[in-house]
Amino acid sequence: MPRRSPPRPALSAGRATALALALALVTSCTAPEGGPPPAARRAVTGSQLAQVQGDAAEQKLLFDAEERMIATCMRERGRPYRPLAWHSRSPLPEEDPRNGDDVALRRRAGYGAAAAAAPPPPADPNGDHMRSLPREQRARYGQALLGTAAHRIDVELPDGVAFLNADGCIARAERRLYGDLATWLKAQMVVVNLEGEVSRRIFADKRVGRTVGPWRACMKAAGHAYSDPEAARAEFVEAYRASAERGAGRDGTARLRRREVRVAVADALCDRRVGRSRVIRLLDRKHRGELARERGQDIGTYRVLRERALARVE
Repeated sequence: MPRRSPPRPALSAGRATALALALALVTSCTAPEGGPPPAARRAVTGSQLAQVQGDAAEQKLLFDAEERMIATCMRERGRPYRPLAWHSRSPLPEEDPRNGDDVALRRRAGYGAAAAAAPPPPADPNGDHMRSLPREQRARYGQALLGTAAHRIDVELPDGVAFLNADGCIARAERRLYGDLATWLKAQMVVVNLEGEVSRRIFADKRVGRTVGPWRACMKAAGHAYSDPEAARAEFVEAYRASAERGAGRDGTARLRRREVRVAVADALCDRRVGRSRVIRLLDRKHRGELARERGQDIGTYRVLRERALARVE
């Protein structure tokens, strides 16, 4: 349960970069065809919330199919497009705040800061190509891929608005996979943000906030001055990045690792004493159950459209 919202499952880091350059995806407005697949008829429980998007193999299958469709569409429009490679990184157990009081895990893995500091996946070659073009050609390439504002469709979400442009190649590929993309966009964005929504609700709770002061005092008594557990972990993520940039070598990395584990173990012991992760786990169960009920319709729609897409590409 990372504190930040997860990325959209159908977007690699490269795709996200390309989308940030300009517009977005989208859609049409008809109801899904036929009855829901059997698995999608069952309501999701709070404990199943993290599995709604399917496993990595299914996500990769849909991602690769969409990339091939985009490449075909762009070729038909006279534009080059290189299908992106699937990149997925699941949060490690040591990154999960629910495990903050697991002393054995901290002793074995620290904060997982070295993995968090690792370089991002390779950049999007299509974004690089688009940026290399003269302004007018760059605009035409972006319109072919991402669509135009004249075809923008907005979708209301629980916490704002999402929009896509219906006339780009990404929209065309998504329409082929999921049918009604206005419905798909809403359901997808709700599902993608579920983990972030759980985290926001947990860390907005005063019961979590009340553990920070006692945790800070405990850590100070142990010889470690940090404002909160997030600040402790962030320090080591940044230290690993700086170490890699300096070329510190094995010895420097080993020293940093020993210090990370020492602080992380002290953190876990203090967490146990003040009950921080225990509170987080209780609230996690509570809010997952609430969101499974509150977002049940969108989750069900997402599962129907996603399972139909899988049936089309398998």
